[in-house]
Amino acid sequence: MGRELRGCFAGKLVETTSKTVQGRLLLRPSREVNATLKGVIARAQERTDMSIVAAVALSNHVHFLLRPSSTLQLKEFMEYFMSNSARKIGRLHNWRGALWARRYKPIIVTDEETAQVARLKYILSHGAKEGLVRDPEQWPGLNVVSELIRGSDVVRGGQWHDRTAEYRARLRGERPVRGQFVERGLCFRLSALPCWDKLTPAQRAGSARELVRQATLEARGVRQGRPVLGVRRVLRQNPRKEQLSETRPAPRCHAASAAARRRLMSELRSFAAAFASAAQASQKGCRVRFPPGCFPPSESYVPELVPS
Repeated sequence: MGRELRGCFAGKLVETTSKTVQGRLLLRPSREVNATLKGVIARAQERTDMSIVAAVALSNHVHFLLRPSSTLQLKEFMEYFMSNSARKIGRLHNWRGALWARRYKPIIVTDEETAQVARLKYILSHGAKEGLVRDPEQWPGLNVVSELIRGSDVVRGGQWHDRTAEYRARLRGERPVRGQFVERGLCFRLSALPCWDKLTPAQRAGSARELVRQATLEARGVRQGRPVLGVRRVLRQNPRKEQLSETRPAPRCHAASAAARRRLMSELRSFAAAFASAAQASQKGCRVRFPPGCFPPSESYVPELVPS
């Protein structure tokens, strides 16, 4: 089975999901795991200049809400995050196998305000909607709830252990002291939802607080009086434990209306048709122009000209 065709992400709001292998709780919150994830995200943003709207990590999966300027930028950001987090988180648990079950799943969100706000609310509700904590802000793992409801656009507390520099120091006969090659204080920036671009920071914070309040009430209604698992029990979970969960096919897009969904799906079908036509011509030895935002299967194409 071939890989899913990827493109049409430039200038759009995109939600990505990455799940751990066999649903294992390898991302279980801890000071080291949280700092490591933040550090990797900070480095990934520094390398790619990705606009990050929101991020959350539960014990077995990670969600991002991103505003990529191109398909290539999305690819490079996610590849850097997944490869480096796999190595660093695996070391924390002495886990030698794969960390991620498969490639990340990107889903486009339409330009509708209702659709964009709904996806942000979904990400902010993590921890509470699963019955792990009462309020999303209580989730002890990586999230951006506190920053958004306080109007901050910087997520602090990341760290990066430069093991390459440490290894080279050992080759030189040095004996590094603990923490010598750990860079602390890394941070990544947050961007506003596209539909909130014209709001002031105070207005965005107020809107975020309302979303968190709604998520808390909805989670309380779902529990129907049942107690939450609680932070202490979350932190005591075995990170190697498999977490079986119901798997559902991911949607092709997130839309609030049928009309918006049809428009976006039509755009995606046109993109796929243009790619297939170009690929067939390329296989015949013709020099063709692939649609912008894709990854051509061969070098026999005419690249898009970049305006000066």
